[in-house]
Amino acid sequence: MKPTSAGDQPVSPDAETVTASGVGRELRRLRKATGETQAETARIIGVTRANLTQWETGKYLPSAHNARQLDDHFRAANALVTLVEKARSPQDHTPPAIGEAGAVDTSRSLLQVFHTVGAKLAAHLIRDAEGKPLGWRHNLQKNTGPKALSTAYGINAMLVVGDPYIDLHTLAEDLYALQSEHGWRGRSGGKRPETTASVVDALFRTSTMSADEGLGLLEGSLDPYSRTRPYLLSAVLHTAVRLRPDAPLTDRLIDALLAARLDFDGSQLWPEKNEAGLVAPEASVVHTARSVVALRDVLRSREDRNDVRDAADEATQWLIERSHSDDGVAEDLERPRPDGEGTTRIIIRHFTAAWVVQALATAPLLPLPRLNRALGTLWERYDAEQGLWAWGSGDLPIWQTLDAVTSLRAAALAVAAPPLSPPGTPGTTS
Repeated sequence: MKPTSAGDQPVSPDAETVTASGVGRELRRLRKATGETQAETARIIGVTRANLTQWETGKYLPSAHNARQLDDHFRAANALVTLVEKARSPQDHTPPAIGEAGAVDTSRSLLQVFHTVGAKLAAHLIRDAEGKPLGWRHNLQKNTGPKALSTAYGINAMLVVGDPYIDLHTLAEDLYALQSEHGWRGRSGGKRPETTASVVDALFRTSTMSADEGLGLLEGSLDPYSRTRPYLLSAVLHTAVRLRPDAPLTDRLIDALLAARLDFDGSQLWPEKNEAGLVAPEASVVHTARSVVALRDVLRSREDRNDVRDAADEATQWLIERSHSDDGVAEDLERPRPDGEGTTRIIIRHFTAAWVVQALATAPLLPLPRLNRALGTLWERYDAEQGLWAWGSGDLPIWQTLDAVTSLRAAALAVAAPPLSPPGTPGTTS
């Protein structure tokens, strides 16, 4: 090892204030002490040289995962991880006095929001005359019966907020019994891979279904049309990775999702659809974000897929540079009817802000200004009176609340500083 110079002293984790620049200086000192170049360290950690340069210059902080890898590589005995945590949330280490103007207890207020979500979803649960839970409706404001897909959304949302408000296993067992020849169908009556993926995800997470059975159902739900729709591919891939990251189906889905990209001004991104004969297709923020989230899921256990990492990094950079407002969008799906009598039109709505938050929160670099902007749009759709998330029309689709709490959890795990609670939430002071 090279000796440390007098002008390049280590940054103490006990320092009162730690900044991104301070983390960068310490990272640079550790790297130089080992005699490694930026390219060598980046290759060992599994990131690009540009990533490492931005960390060392203090432009960005490494994610928690990358901080741990760097700490282990340099044998820093958790010192580097501690520095990154302190730089990311300095207010946690110098807590303001109770009642001090501007002091915000974001972690507590976010937990309160999650508690409210769980309680509200439990209250919206449809039960029979004997009190047995039957499931949830799609729009929580409507007076309709429970649906398989909506019930899967509700189960997954309850698992995210983390409180045992109801017996999820009994509900999951009833949901399991609703499957048909092609998995779980929507009103089209035909194959619905996105529906099957969500239900399988809920059943697997509640230990109601095995990975092998789930993969078989996912396989059976797919058709040639699915390859033209990044939304369908990313939804099924997300569940397949949870079931078995190294399954042959998972590899095929990864390849299909990568093949669904188009070239937009030199960047490989995802449109709403990739069909022959498209006229002037446009890159889609939400489909690119959803695809990035699915690919980041892959990378947690498949570090050998450099093509996946490159695709996710390129798309993430585009999301960071976008000035889009992250508003929700709608997508038309036309599914063939099983009787062969034409097609059924299905409208899919996407909570763009929630998927952008998830994509940015799982990036190697945390672009805080862009993340904050997406979080701001996400909170604009929070209905504090209902305790849930609402569409622009005032509807309360259960899937929107699932997307919201999932993205907030991802952001909370990545960084403690952004506005993880809406203005005026109990637990904050003004």
